[in-house]
Amino acid sequence: MILIVGGTGTIGSEVVRLLKEENAPFWALVRDPTKAEALKVQGIATVAGDLRQPETLPEALQGIEKVFVVTPLVPDQVQMRANLIAAAKTAGVKHVVMSTGIGAASDAPVQIGRWHGENQQQAQESGMVWTFVQPGFFMQNLLMYVEAICDKGEFYMPLGEGKVSWIDARDIAAVAAKALTEPGHENRAYPVTGPEALSGADLAAVLTGVVGHTVNYVPISPDQAKQAMTAMGMTEMLADAMNELYALAPAGHLEGVLDTVEQVTGRPARTFREFARDHAKVFKKE
Repeated sequence: MILIVGGTGTIGSEVVRLLKEENAPFWALVRDPTKAEALKVQGIATVAGDLRQPETLPEALQGIEKVFVVTPLVPDQVQMRANLIAAAKTAGVKHVVMSTGIGAASDAPVQIGRWHGENQQQAQESGMVWTFVQPGFFMQNLLMYVEAICDKGEFYMPLGEGKVSWIDARDIAAVAAKALTEPGHENRAYPVTGPEALSGADLAAVLTGVVGHTVNYVPISPDQAKQAMTAMGMTEMLADAMNELYALAPAGHLEGVLDTVEQVTGRPARTFREFARDHAKVFKKE
């Protein structure tokens, strides 16, 4: 039996879909009754639990052999995952598949990478089998700008002219699903990227061609980005950590392209054009 932690998020919901498609046995851990009902309507079994309340985890982990975990970028994400890893080890879980980040390590040059690295080390030291799926920037990040793209024909990022090997979250999930359902992925770290490195202007050109109206990329400063992130409710600490990531792009550190998705799943990673076509309706002006 597999337990999915984070099954209603961008990656986790796709992992759930893929496992259901494969008729793999799994439960989804939920702390919000509303989300539990939404999953149950889809025929997905749920179990109550909260990573912030470790006392709720032993019961949720009964009979579980494999765990997939993805958490949002929140101030206590390291502790949340640490709680799960400790509880999974105690419960006798055999294999933990964790979505972290490309370049994650205890000595990573950016804070988010070090946070992920800390949890990776905990999993490695637990004695459980582990698999780390390590993505870069998600194509789905563009969905945050739907309103601006539709109303103003523009989106904003502090990437300068740097290029990023954007990856579709559906491909991240596909790699995770393989690790959960097939042998041969034990104690492996899988850095995953899309098939091409694109600048903000490249993204805008693709969107323009797909949605039928002009879309422009507007580069902004780190200070402007921080102001926007904190205005949306992000803490200053997390906004600064995100700006560290964004700053890697102008230096050329986010443009590496890997074929991990194809090696693991047997098919190439989706292009940004494919992503844009699949989401064209939400980007088009009414």
